[in-house]
Amino acid sequence: MTAGALGGAVIGAVLTVFGKIVAGAPPPTRANYVWNMVAFGVIGAVASPLVIWSALRRVPLWRTIAEPLAGAIAGAAIGVLVHSGWAFIILTSVGIGSAILRLNYVHRDKPRYRVT
Repeated sequence: MTAGALGGAVIGAVLTVFGKIVAGAPPPTRANYVWNMVAFGVIGAVASPLVIWSALRRVPLWRTIAEPLAGAIAGAAIGVLVHSGWAFIILTSVGIGSAILRLNYVHRDKPRYRVT
């Protein structure tokens, strides 16, 4: 839960900057950072244990935090490059989801065949 909260806070800080760029708004204030870091930290604290326990049981903990975080940042960065608010929101979610699906696929139960 703590790792999810920290990961959520990090993505909150990054999305604050990226969101301001996409919106064409002035640079973020300290209050913007605090608000977004707290909001995303709470989301991360609640969502990460649910995802880890349900879909990512066999994945190392550091990878369950780092790879969806990297996917979110990559998706958000593409949204910024396209300079589209919709792409920013959708690609951030797609980045997280694709990282989770990839981790689930790589660390799935593999059948063990015995040669007798």
